[in-house]
Amino acid sequence: MMQLNKPHITTFNHPNFGDMVAVTNGSNNINDSRYLMSINTHPYDDHETLVYKSTIAYLTEENKWLKKQVKKLTGIHD
Repeated sequence: MMQLNKPHITTFNHPNFGDMVAVTNGSNNINDSRYLMSINTHPYDDHETLVYKSTIAYLTEENKWLKKQVKKLTGIHD
């Protein structure tokens, strides 16, 4: 099992694989990813995989919203 010292999660849209999530060791570059997964659901996914992918997709959207809120709040107080 690999240990990540400073895990960083990056999301992006791949032209062939759709929405992707990459976990890196502190980098924003997807080429440095330790784990890479598509979060698009497929008809052959089992129930556990569907729940896993939908949870990651929800957390990704929540993270985007939180980043926008932080940007608004820091813009007000700067």
